[in-house]
Amino acid sequence: MLDRQQPESLFSKNGVSGFVAALLFVARSFGVTVEVFLRRSDSFGERYFGLQTAAGFALILFWPVLWQEHDARPMLVFLGLYSLALLGARIRTKARVRRGGPQPHTLFNGTPTLHKVWRRSSEHRLKTFIEPLYMGCIALCVAIVSVPLAAYLALAGMCAAASSGMSGALQHRRTMDLHDAFVEQRDTAETFRRMRDRR
Repeated sequence: MLDRQQPESLFSKNGVSGFVAALLFVARSFGVTVEVFLRRSDSFGERYFGLQTAAGFALILFWPVLWQEHDARPMLVFLGLYSLALLGARIRTKARVRRGGPQPHTLFNGTPTLHKVWRRSSEHRLKTFIEPLYMGCIALCVAIVSVPLAAYLALAGMCAAASSGMSGALQHRRTMDLHDAFVEQRDTAETFRRMRDRR
């Protein structure tokens, strides 16, 4: 008789990685709806616009439900602008790939347009610190017209920053793993060499 498998705890290794993946997907889904405005439209990775773009549409459509006493039209206008910006980014990214232009990582989330102004800031700093402040300022201005849209833009800006931060942390971890593997292989090779020299 087969043993019954116990359900995995959220705090198990698989549970935590699944939770982090779900959290990253939600952050990317919110984030992509403002990233298409904040980043150069021809700089995205070829595979970046995936399932999160569709989830972004759903989030924009669902958001007015949380603000039923407010007018939903500004959110619908934003949905239209997001659709146009997304279409433009897809077309320009495909055109860059077709003409053999520079190819970043296929999941790259774009080059900040604010880099023209903040030339001395690193890309990571722009994405995780300056862009959310910029979106916060825009949200304050938009709040005069629509509080729900302002709240959405502020949250989406923070999610874009969190997504970039988590991706940066993941890349740093992979780099450390590669470094550790290199050191282990070097030490193993050195030990093997010493063993051979003793013979």
